[in-house]
Amino acid sequence: MECIFIAELDDILSRLEKIFEKIRIKYVIVGGIALIHYGHVRTTQDIDLIIENDASKIPQLIDLLKAFEFDVMKDQFYKGYREKTHISVFDKKSYLRLDIKFAEEQREIEVLTNAVHVKILSKDLLIAPLEYVLIGKILYLGNIEDVPDSELLEYQDAIDFLTLFHVNKEKIDLTFLERKIKELGLNTTLKRLKKIKF
Repeated sequence: MECIFIAELDDILSRLEKIFEKIRIKYVIVGGIALIHYGHVRTTQDIDLIIENDASKIPQLIDLLKAFEFDVMKDQFYKGYREKTHISVFDKKSYLRLDIKFAEEQREIEVLTNAVHVKILSKDLLIAPLEYVLIGKILYLGNIEDVPDSELLEYQDAIDFLTLFHVNKEKIDLTFLERKIKELGLNTTLKRLKKIKF
């Protein structure tokens, strides 16, 4: 099963690499693929993308997605774009899908601007920096002040954060992470997570 997943992931990332070489639009991979890249072994059914909000490039993006065997429903794509929601695009060759979000909020624009080039399965792609992946996990958790430690470890976002944090402890710019979390008003969440023995 794991070999099938890797083969499918390799194929879809190869197609994405080609699409983004052709369209020249800013993008960043976030979510599960970023977690895997930074050392958290887990499965995922989607590839989360934040894409530059450039309406003039949407027709070309849709055409490229179709040409590279993604099942794009044009009306739903535009509806998601107008309503500023996630747009799911299914892969015709696997069970994986793309979850696309056009950058609207400042934090989405910031992660897009700070994307880093990495090799994922030998594909040259842009991914969210480690600190932004950790920030995203804390954002999903929100204020966890009233959640007991025993229950906290049942939250997937808490497990994701703790795994990445401990695997990459020496690589994390802790000063930057703490500053950004404080700006979001979630420093209590970060402090709690850092105290958990994992």
